[in-house]
Amino acid sequence: MPATTATASLHMIQFELDTKGLTTLGRMLGLPLRQTDTNYLVHCALGELFQDQAPKPYSIENDGAPGRQVQVLGYTDVDDETLHSLAQGFASPTVYQIGQWERLASKPMPDTFPDSMRLGFELRACPVIRKSSAGSGTNEHGEERTWNAGQELDAFLARQWTSDESLDREPVYVDWLQRQFSARGGAKLIDAGVDRFSIKRMVRRTQAGANGDRTAQTVRRPDVTLTGTLTVTDSDAFHQLLRSGIGRHKSFGYGMLKVRRA
Repeated sequence: MPATTATASLHMIQFELDTKGLTTLGRMLGLPLRQTDTNYLVHCALGELFQDQAPKPYSIENDGAPGRQVQVLGYTDVDDETLHSLAQGFASPTVYQIGQWERLASKPMPDTFPDSMRLGFELRACPVIRKSSAGSGTNEHGEERTWNAGQELDAFLARQWTSDESLDREPVYVDWLQRQFSARGGAKLIDAGVDRFSIKRMVRRTQAGANGDRTAQTVRRPDVTLTGTLTVTDSDAFHQLLRSGIGRHKSFGYGMLKVRRA
């Protein structure tokens, strides 16, 4: 009889990063700081500190709040001691000082979530879709809008530009989430709503060119916090859903599914 493959462990990490240190890192990387959002600076810091074990997905818990620390919550395959050892061994002194190590903590997540278990959830997501082919449509003002094959679009705009009716964002984003669950498996959406919405200006560094240089590019994307209730339909698939996150841009603070007993 073949052996059963055990589900790999998953840890929730809680961590704080020094705001001034993040700004210093941004300067070191040559980023345009006035246009660079906190999510991207945190993404850079986590990568510099923890390399391939950097928490992903993760969530910034005090986004926009005043203070000298940025609070980060995330999922990773290793515990806090392993993360600290990585940073001690391989991060530069300047980057290492960004971490508030006395506040680093972790806990193991449950190995299983029983089928039919009902859970409340919160998800900060970037609900976008990638168009498979070029096309055109009109916005709510009747103005023509076009897109290229492979272009990433706000899920709402992608629907609105091809609809004859005026649409609301909330049901479109909830439908986007339902499609994510249907495609990935592991959970069934019972109810959901939008708690927060904004259009976020994001700075991203392009891939290195022939000369090794990377430039900063600014894009605008939807930043949506969805809350609601779900039911676990497959424990292993749900565990993988937590591990990998939901939607795109998970390296930049989106896609972490936080759950609680309903």
